Amino acid sequence: MSGAIGTAGAKTGRIVVAGGSLAGHSAVSELVALDYPGEILWITGETGGVYSKPALSKEFMQGRAAIDEIMLPPVADGHPRLTIRDGTTCTALRPDERVIEMGGADWLGFDGLVLCTGASARMPAMAAGVPGVLPLRTLADAMAIRSALADARQVLILGGGLIGCELAASLRTLGRDVTLVEMQPTLLARPFGPFMGEYFLDLHRRHGVRVLTGKTIETLVICENRVAGARLGDGETIAADLVLVGAGSEPATGWLEGSGLALANGIVCDARLATSHAGIYAAGDAARWFNPAYEVAMRVEHWTNASAQGRAAARNLFHTLAGHPERAMPFIDIPYFWSDQFGLKIQMVGWHEGHDRVEVQNEPGSAGPLVTFFKGERLVAAAGVNASRKVMGYRRQIADGADFHRLAAAAS
Repeated sequence: MSGAIGTAGAKTGRIVVAGGSLAGHSAVSELVALDYPGEILWITGETGGVYSKPALSKEFMQGRAAIDEIMLPPVADGHPRLTIRDGTTCTALRPDERVIEMGGADWLGFDGLVLCTGASARMPAMAAGVPGVLPLRTLADAMAIRSALADARQVLILGGGLIGCELAASLRTLGRDVTLVEMQPTLLARPFGPFMGEYFLDLHRRHGVRVLTGKTIETLVICENRVAGARLGDGETIAADLVLVGAGSEPATGWLEGSGLALANGIVCDARLATSHAGIYAAGDAARWFNPAYEVAMRVEHWTNASAQGRAAARNLFHTLAGHPERAMPFIDIPYFWSDQFGLKIQMVGWHEGHDRVEVQNEPGSAGPLVTFFKGERLVAAAGVNASRKVMGYRRQIADGADFHRLAAAAS
């Protein structure tokens, strides 16, 4: 499919945005703001609108936010060239033919494509389909957990990452007995690094969470066709009315297997978020792009990244279709995310993988440590508890050290 050049310079053919994630929402919003003159087709894969995923494990789980309060604002209601297809998903792609399959039946041509299909919860094989065992990734998952909590007093959580720890904090707030099992020696080691692990371990234990580190679940205990607990690798059995899985996530790229698009722990992209095939970009949790700020390929599953990446991918596609690929800019980012647990705001900026030095500040009266990560002499990441001003100041320092202007010029 090829389109003519419109008055705004871009082709008047069809751009498809695949996925109802925040990245998809941002991509569509950017295309509308740029006044793309062709058709914009947004295949969301959602049934009730696009919503804030970070709220699912916290405000929504605790009952402090209703569904309508976590919904993202509609994108350009009534826009004449925007079509939104809810309740259906993209199921196959033929990038060389420039067609995408929607709903397992209809093949649609496109001039440009932005892939924003996000990630899905990782479920151990032994847990899949077992009544009383639930993941948390979607609004439907969160609603199922809230419903199950009505009859559950003892909750077992598998995984001590962000989802597992946020769920543990929320459920303790709701008065449930919580046991958290983590195979690593500490909590939240991957996102925050091991140097804050002991802090999180103590935090959860002080609030009544039974935390078992260095443990694995060997098998689930089933009674009357639903989960009744779990048996650990060391032989201990833990009773549970409900088992929640926070075992990480996987990029939602299964539907792209065999398409010819380059995949490796996500959709492989260059610095401009362009995939291996011309006219196809990716953003959000599913995108693994080369970040010039750290000179490595990374896949970042955080809210601010998805928002900024969705806009950047749409903008770069717009310029490419307009015949101005030189205007497509590299996406240079200092990752940022936060977590709310037991009334504390815990923030992380940067990318700590590959660091070789850590400095820890424990100021009297502070809610928790302030940790900075270095690679050589360069500051590459920082984390803190109830220390927003300091942490965001470190983010500026990291950006200054990366020298965005130089990186952008080098990547051009």
